Amino acid sequence: MKLLKHIVRAGALCGLLLTTAATEAQTVQLKVMEWNVLSFEMTDQSNQLEFIVDEYADLIKAQNPDIVCLNELETGTSRMGKEKLAELAARLNMYPYFIMSYPKDVGFYGNGILSKYPIVNSFSALHPYQHANGEGNYQWNTGSALDNYGYDQRSMGYVDILVPTSDSDGQIVRVICTHFDHCGITKVIRQQEDNVVEQAGLDDPEYPTILMGDLNVGYGTNVLPEFTRLGDHVDLEFVDHLFTFPQGKWEGRDFKGIPCPNAAGTASLSDHRPITATVILK
Repeated sequence: MKLLKHIVRAGALCGLLLTTAATEAQTVQLKVMEWNVLSFEMTDQSNQLEFIVDEYADLIKAQNPDIVCLNELETGTSRMGKEKLAELAARLNMYPYFIMSYPKDVGFYGNGILSKYPIVNSFSALHPYQHANGEGNYQWNTGSALDNYGYDQRSMGYVDILVPTSDSDGQIVRVICTHFDHCGITKVIRQQEDNVVEQAGLDDPEYPTILMGDLNVGYGTNVLPEFTRLGDHVDLEFVDHLFTFPQGKWEGRDFKGIPCPNAAGTASLSDHRPITATVILK
């Protein structure tokens, strides 16, 4: 009888431990980073000859993020000579996904996502755009086309990543990266916001979703009504934002901006500081 009592107690304890372990194993906690990298030019444009990404990679590595969203990402162009997102991904041991906004000579300009976790699905779309000079023009818009569509062609995209929750299971998380225009603020940005909502299904998210990007609106604005209605605004610095969807699904912690001076102290790596935070799936 005493033996049976000990077995029952041991079984109950084992069950409790297994339940606790299972609960802990199911927690999805991700450190995220958003950074407008200014095409790796540095603020004094001193990096325009070789576009060395060492300091950018070192800064990202020091923060040890699980996910990175990058804006103003020029890659593979004749002046760069290399595919810069792939170079960063290799240095950081992350999976890359490039989101094209427009072709630029032999390369492209747009946004990028880096993930520590495997990418199981991806998607990208252009924001609505027309240029005053017609098709095939992507920058320096003017006149009514500028007012209606913005200065240059912008884009959005997402990846669905598989985050392990145990030895045999995982949780798919959607990560959206976008860059909104800096001209025609209210009309153009709301148009681009609506496009993200539609393309990524934010009114009824297929998966728990994180959105990061340079949205070109700061504090005290009501220009992002749909993101605010459908999700939770974790925080922003300058014009760089972090949202999670759907409402109440995530907890955001430890939001901060990271200084980014170059090693010589003569310039900054970008005119935007990278932002980081930890998001936890409830």
